[in-house]
Amino acid sequence: MGIPSHSPKKEAPVRLDIRERILLHQVHPAKLVVDWGTGLIAAWLFWDHNLPAALIVGFLPSILISIYLILRVDLSRYRETPLGRYFTSPLTRPRDPVRLFGLIVMWTGAWFNSMLAVAAGLGIIIFGWGKGLFVRKRGRTAPKRRS
Repeated sequence: MGIPSHSPKKEAPVRLDIRERILLHQVHPAKLVVDWGTGLIAAWLFWDHNLPAALIVGFLPSILISIYLILRVDLSRYRETPLGRYFTSPLTRPRDPVRLFGLIVMWTGAWFNSMLAVAAGLGIIIFGWGKGLFVRKRGRTAPKRRS
């Protein structure tokens, strides 16, 4: 007779299709750290006109971490997080070009040594990230306050 285990059973990971994996890998903490870190380091390299290093640092780590996360990591737990719901919503697809545009503005501003353009690009990126998280959906009203 075996001793009953009181430890919680791990649930099997939910199988995600490739489309969901591609969307959800963007909210993994490792992806966020790599993208933000290398984007800022690349801006500094653009500022110094070191084009080859800026392009390598700006793109290669992000591509590698994306491939690893999409192919090797269980991303199902991110599906029900606020960012996961935001990224898998069909209404949020325009955010990708907005963030890319912001990155181009930021890196171009860095190339021309314009802090104003770098700040504007960073603002566009933040707007692209936060648009769906901070803007209320139509038809919803704020909860009433009790006096």
